[in-house]
Formats: sequence, structure tokens, C-alpha cells
Amino acid sequence: MKKGDIKRAQILDAAERLFFERGYENTSVQDILDELHMSKGGFYHYFDAKDSVLRAVSERRAQGRFDRLGTELYSARRGPIDRLNLLLGMANLFETEDAAFAALLMKLCYVDKDAAMCAHRRRVLIDRLMPYISDVIGEGIADGSFHSRHPMEVGRLLLLLACDVDDEVCNLLADQPDNPDVMLRLLELLNTWRESAEKLIGAPHGSITLFDAGRLVNAWQAAVALLNEQEAKSL
Repeated sequence: MKKGDIKRAQILDAAERLFFERGYENTSVQDILDELHMSKGGFYHYFDAKDSVLRAVSERRAQGRFDRLGTELYSARRGPIDRLNLLLGMANLFETEDAAFAALLMKLCYVDKDAAMCAHRRRVLIDRLMPYISDVIGEGIADGSFHSRHPMEVGRLLLLLACDVDDEVCNLLADQPDNPDVMLRLLELLNTWRESAEKLIGAPHGSITLFDAGRLVNAWQAAVALLNEQEAKSL
């Protein structure tokens, strides 16, 4: 690894640690500099602002996640339907991140409504997942699991729809955390998505899933607990 790459990685390591310990809002560029005993010039050689550091942290975590995905996806004895469900599940924030980082992104993207960070996360997901989904849909069409004359286009539409649903689900949880009807809304949304996805790719009824609503709500509650704990430490 080059010297510049090592220094950049050190900045990312320190920033990620501070984001977890203090919260993103309570961590400044100066805090990162103090942690590393680094000058401002050294920091700004690699990053232009704190939000660009967070984007780089997110991209690095995604790279590691997708490096592992290839092995999990193709080494196991999975059929096209199981592989597609695994890939689509990764569109969900709580399926792709550990609890602490999911909580951080949930607050930024869906509580604080940081549109730029939300768009960045979506773009990274689509860029990383699209090649896998195209391969799996092509495989499913070849063996009769799926039916479509437009495998590339239908795969992209399916992924875009999955990302839209994930955004809607996360917004629902963030905007109405104490509403008991949220679970019913989530179930309705996920069932509608499933039926639409199955028709889109000609998959058997009941075969395609995005994520489990109960597990999602539990993950959101765990994220809220982490955020509250972090906020208490910062006071």
C-alpha cells in the first residue's frame, strides 16, 4: 500500500471511530485532526469536508461487503430465486450494515433528511448490485425460474424499485416511530412490492422477498437505542 493510501485509510479509521463514539454531528474535522495529530493541510489533501469522509467510509464498507458477497452468492448451492432474494435484501439499510453504522446512516438520511448522503448511498448500492442482479436474472431465465425478454432492463427496474421501497420504509420508521399502524403499512408495502416484482420478472407467486418486516422493526428499535445511548454520552 502506498504512503498516501495508508494516510487516507488512517483518516477514515479515525473518523469512523469518532462518528461511532460521539455521533456524526458531534464530530468535527478538528476532532479528526486531533485524533491523528495531523495538520489541516494533511487532511484537506485527501478530503474537502467532513461529509466527504463519511461518503468514503461508506464506500469502503460497501467494498468489503460486496467482496464477501461474491463468495457467499456463488459458493453456496443456491438457485436463481434464492440468489436474487439475497441480492435484493441488500438494498435494505439494516440488512447491509451493522447496527451502529445503520443507526448513523438512518439518522442522517431519514431523520435529518440529508438528501445528498441518501442519494450517495443509493448510487453505491445500484452500481455494486446491478452486475450481480443481471447475472442472476439471466441465469433464472435460462433455467426457467424467471421469464422476461429484457433481462438487463428488468433487472435494473427491479433494483430501482427495491431501493424506492427501502427509502419509503425507512422514512415511515423515522417519521412515525411510535405509530402502531406502521407495521401494517410496512406489510402492505412489502406485499405490494413482492407481487409487482414477481410479475415483472415472471417469477412464481410467493417466491420473491425483499426483507422481513418484523426483523426490520427490531433492527430499527436497536438503532434508536444506539442513537439514544450516543446522544446521552455526548451531553
